[in-house]
Formats: sequence, structure tokens, C-alpha cells
Amino acid sequence: MPARLGMGSARRGRGDIDMTEVRLALAGALLALSAWAVAQTTPSAVQTGPVDADFAEVDRLAQDYLKRYGQPGASLVVAWGDRIVYAQGYGWADREAGVPTSPWLEYRLASVSKSFTAAAVMRLIEQGRVALDTQAWSYVSAAMGGEPTDARIKQVTVRQLLTHSWGLDRAVAADPMGSWVRENGQVLTTCPQMLRYQLLRMTLNFNPGARYAYNNTGYCWLDLIAQTVDGRPLESQLSEMLGPEPLSTGRVRVGSVLPAQVTPEEPHHYDYAGAPQQQPVPGLYPAPEPALVPRPYGYYTLAGYGGSGGLMASPLTVMRFVQRLQGIRQPALLQPQTWNLMQTEQVLPDGTRNAGLGVQSILAWTGYPDRWYSFQGNILGTRTGWLSTPRSPGGPMVTIVGAVNGTRSWPSDGMADDNIFTELLYPVLYALDALGTSKLTAKTEIATDRLIAWGSTTESWLADRLFDWGERTYPQLLQGAPVAGEYDGYRYRYYAPTQTYVGVKNGQVVLYQPAVSSSIVSLGTLADFLPAATSRP
Repeated sequence: MPARLGMGSARRGRGDIDMTEVRLALAGALLALSAWAVAQTTPSAVQTGPVDADFAEVDRLAQDYLKRYGQPGASLVVAWGDRIVYAQGYGWADREAGVPTSPWLEYRLASVSKSFTAAAVMRLIEQGRVALDTQAWSYVSAAMGGEPTDARIKQVTVRQLLTHSWGLDRAVAADPMGSWVRENGQVLTTCPQMLRYQLLRMTLNFNPGARYAYNNTGYCWLDLIAQTVDGRPLESQLSEMLGPEPLSTGRVRVGSVLPAQVTPEEPHHYDYAGAPQQQPVPGLYPAPEPALVPRPYGYYTLAGYGGSGGLMASPLTVMRFVQRLQGIRQPALLQPQTWNLMQTEQVLPDGTRNAGLGVQSILAWTGYPDRWYSFQGNILGTRTGWLSTPRSPGGPMVTIVGAVNGTRSWPSDGMADDNIFTELLYPVLYALDALGTSKLTAKTEIATDRLIAWGSTTESWLADRLFDWGERTYPQLLQGAPVAGEYDGYRYRYYAPTQTYVGVKNGQVVLYQPAVSSSIVSLGTLADFLPAATSRP
């Protein structure tokens, strides 16, 4: 039996695995064991999703994770090969309003954004519009408005940005993405503004390519390259790459931290209980500006992180992205040779290994070519992560995506160090190992009838989005000013000119035309329609 690898790396930064193989394996095993024991007596939090008894251990682990770390909610999506075989929401999207969470909701991705940004850049590389070993400055010089103080910045290559080896070490220097500065009386907050300010003034901490040092600024630079070369915002490029498909809108967007701009399409993102509030980014809130705000809602901006950590997408869309990035689901996002380049381990001069181009790439089995891919992210109010690995040499990939809409308090409880892999995703992976490949292989893609909590404000809001789409798509049927109402659990709109009702109840979309038939016709689930109805490329 070959030895299993895939749990260790050298000199990682936040957003990547940063522990040794032995420590991670031990931590994951202890967490899985202790979570199982506690879960036997822990009352369950609310769950949203089609329940499958074969995944009861996954449910118990997620429930215990919420209790152990005081988190409001979490969503998990599990795939076997090209099929999503389990998707579940645990706990609350909005604790105060009693709105359950769901893997359909769009979470802040934090540094998982980097995998998306890298994919957009790699697509430009395979199109011949960007070159991996060309100086990155050449693509953005027109937006810089000047020359850098440190001439070495003009020698940084696209490859070095992708591998965090371009010269910025945030352990000793500023990595200000997501923050703000004042320049000539103007408050700079966006990713391009902060990048220009940083590159013109900074001094590199080491020569480009010399060693690894994780940071956000390099991926903001890649974001600007993608936007400059393609001519469209990064989020538009990514949404066009993915597109709507079953279980996924394909939508990727830069989020907002202003509460007034948050919709039921995303969960509330919580700080830990008792966390201090902070002054907001100047000018972010309309006057009169609040003196203090919860840190996930103004202490930083997602537009400031941009492609380094400011993107939002649902865990279901992240899953489809990971599947299609590797080509295990079609259509693939990249040509096979481009993905091979992206996942090839980049060994740096300082000995750092396991860094691919926007993904963590680790040998999964000794003596075999199979690799384990992953990435994670962590900013105030959210933790996200994905991993994809074969469970036997040459076997199908099991892929897990997790998203949490909360921050846990420090210090660590001693079991792990605020790492979504060791605290949640690895225990889930071990539970899938215990379930066995035969059962996973037999699973078909999940049904969609319970992915959105029935009767919740989320369902109501998304139903209105569906009705709006229906009016645009079928104007001859759904014509005239509609009358909206609720009856017997149905949320509906009535169109008098055609005597047509369209409604949603318990996740089902129905059509009722009393002049045609006395029967209420089921059209499918709300989740079936939403990839098209809510898509905004």
C-alpha cells in the first residue's frame, strides 16, 4: 500500500497550509475523534439541505465544529469525481433574524479568491495575451503614473506574483490590501489604488524570485493585470468563465462591507463574541459616519482586497470552479496543458515546495503522480477552504468545499490554530474515508429541493428574483403589472391579462392557470431555476 502524503508544506503563509505532515495528520485525527465524541451529546443546530444518512458523521462533525468554536453557521459541499453528492448548511446565515444558512448563499471567499484570480490569469496566458515569465510591470505601467522607487519592482515576473516570491515579506513590511491611505487629501481604498501607492513607494524585502513570502499585494497586482489585458473587471471575467449550470449560478463578485448593500443572497458575517469594534474606513459610510463598526463591516473593504481576498461566491459555485479547473467536470476552464502548468509544483531557491500557480499542490501518494490540491482563506468574519484529493492511487477525486460566516476568538484551544483544514475539512475527509469508496461511487448528484431553507427570508427574496426573471424571459405569459401575495404557504405573483399565477412553496416552483386547468403544475425546484434566474455575468 503506498504511503499517503499531502498534508505538509514548507514556509507557508496565511491562506496556505503551514504545518508539518505529522502535526496536521495528528491534529486532524484528534479533532475527528473528539468531535465524534462530543457530537453524541451535542444538540443539533438547524440544518438546510437534503439529508443523507450515509453522511451522518459529516453532519455530526460540522455540528460539533459550530459548538466547539462558537460559530454562527457553516456550509459544506462534497463531490465525488464530477458529481456533487452532498451539500448542507449548518446553523445560521443571520442569527438574530433566525435565517438558516445554505451552500447556495454567497460567502466572502477571503484568500480562496487567489485561486480564482490565478485561473483568470492562466486563461490569458493560454490565449497568448500574458506571458508567465514576462515582467509584470509592463502590463500595468500605464496605471501606475510614475516609476517605482525600487527598480527591482520592474523585474518582477507574473510567475513570481503567482508563487508569492516577488519580494514582499509582510512579516517585516506593509501588505496593505483591504486597508486605506490618504494621498493628496484623497482616501485610497480600492485594490488598484492601494497597489499603485504601494509599488511606487516600497522597497522590496528580497530580490524577486529568491524565496517564498505569502502576501496579498501580489494578487492585487495580478487582478489589475487581468483587468488591464482583458478590459473587463475580474469578476466579469470569472462569471463568464463559469456561467450558470446545475447547482451553481457561476457568479463571482467583489463584495461590499456596507450593511445597507447586503442582501439575503449572502449570510451575515460575524466577529467573535465580545470582539472590539473599530473605526470604519474613512468615507466608506454615508454621513453621519458611525464612530465604531463591527470589524467585518468597515474595518477593511473587500474592494481593497480585490482578487487577493475580496471575491464572493457560493460554496456550490466554488465546487464547480474546482471541478472544472482540474478538468474532472466539463467544460474545463483551462486547456489540459494550462492546468498541468498551474498545478506543477514550483520549487523555489529557498527550498520552499508545494506552491503551484494559485493552488497548493502536494504529492498525494509516494511512487504515483496523483496530487492533492487545496487553498484556504481567513479574514475577519469568514473562513473558507477547499481541498481535492484522490483517496487511492489513480482513483476519483474527492473534493470538499467549506465556508464559515464567523471569526473565532483567540487564543487557540490547543487543538488547532484557527485553520479550517485541521478544524473541519480534514475530519470531514476522514469521515468520507470511513464511508468508503463503494458508497461514494454509488451516489448520484444531489437533489435540489432543500438547498434553500423553506419559508425563510432567503427563499422569499430569491423567489422574487425568480419572478423578475420570469417576467423578462416569458413576457407573453407573465404580462401586465403583477399582484403579489401569500396564500397557504405559497409566495406568488398573479398576472391578470393571462390569468396566471406563479408561486413558490417549500422549494418548489409552481404554475396555476385556473382558466386552463384546476391543477397546480410543478415546474421544478427553486434551486433548479436560480442558476439562470440570478446569473449576472
